[in-house]
Amino acid sequence: MAAPLVAILVFGAGVLVGGHPDATGITELPDGPRSFLLGGSGESLPSQVLDTLENGYYEDFDEAKLQQSSVDAIIQALGDPYTDYLSPEELRALQVHTEGAYFGVGLEVAQRGGAVVVTRVFVDSPAARAEIEVGDRVLAVDGHRVAGRNLDTVVGGIRGPEGSSVTLRVATPGATPRTVELQRARIAVSPVRSRLVRVGGTPVGYLKLLRFTEGAGDAMRARVERLKERGVRAWVLDLRGDPGGLVAEAVSVAGVFLPDDTLVVTTEGRRSKKRELRTEDPPATDLPMAVLVDENSASSSEILAGALRDDDRATLVGTRTFGKALVQTTRTLRDGGALKLTTARYVTPDGHDVTGTGLHPSVRVVDDPATPVDEALERALAVAAAG
Repeated sequence: MAAPLVAILVFGAGVLVGGHPDATGITELPDGPRSFLLGGSGESLPSQVLDTLENGYYEDFDEAKLQQSSVDAIIQALGDPYTDYLSPEELRALQVHTEGAYFGVGLEVAQRGGAVVVTRVFVDSPAARAEIEVGDRVLAVDGHRVAGRNLDTVVGGIRGPEGSSVTLRVATPGATPRTVELQRARIAVSPVRSRLVRVGGTPVGYLKLLRFTEGAGDAMRARVERLKERGVRAWVLDLRGDPGGLVAEAVSVAGVFLPDDTLVVTTEGRRSKKRELRTEDPPATDLPMAVLVDENSASSSEILAGALRDDDRATLVGTRTFGKALVQTTRTLRDGGALKLTTARYVTPDGHDVTGTGLHPSVRVVDDPATPVDEALERALAVAAAG
């Protein structure tokens, strides 16, 4: 039998975007692949080939490399881009990601023109202790200039194993550039940001959900309760760019806005029975709301947006969502890695399968990146304020 279930997730566009608490798991693979991936009894075809090579090949060979090639070939033959083998290192990184944390120095950066600029510094982080501030420019990472480099590459260079060191060349406006050596640490990231925005005379609570990691529902409820104390009269929930995360957290976030025992999503697969996932807590608010989505809102984002739309709880504003409605399960294997496999499809409460089509907002608006104004957000705020 396979090792215990690690996490149940939905993935989209190659990144973590959702999950499901009771999918069947690795037994959904055909017998041959299942036998090989779980160690088998020596009777599977890959095992026979390896045994024959071991007993007769004319020179030494890397058996582990051949085993990995067999795994890759099996997965490729499935024709499913969302099923994949995770090495032990990749599995650990995934587990950290679903916890809403990463190993780094506590900085968020953005590309502004040709510069990499610090946009956020986490409290009590290595960066904060080194007195790096919002607005500072990162000039180099470990001696490599960042000018002209892809932002993801720069961020990847700053992050790394916990306890390891990274050297940054930093420029504060009006001061001489300085070099600081920072020790990477575990950085906890809140999945929700919020603020109060006044639209005319109406206070609107703006809620930005970054990802559906562990605790996202609790974090959303806490932000809503805090803004309610400031007298908000409507909400804007921004799911733009949110690739998803744990489905359990999508249901939890939905429970902040929908009545108890409201259907959020239905899932079903060849080996996983039909399940209806429902809210389990009283809502924190029933005020009018708009939900902002775009082409990068996927999986758990689409589950949440679809549930709010189908219940007539919110108006969708923005552009068509990504269109990914597959449930996946991550199961550990004997080598310490894991198999991430698709186990079911999901549909919205009204029975809509978003695969390929996504969700189409009733208020379509595209933000123009060339302007300083966020046109989509402005429209969503107006829709929410109008009730």
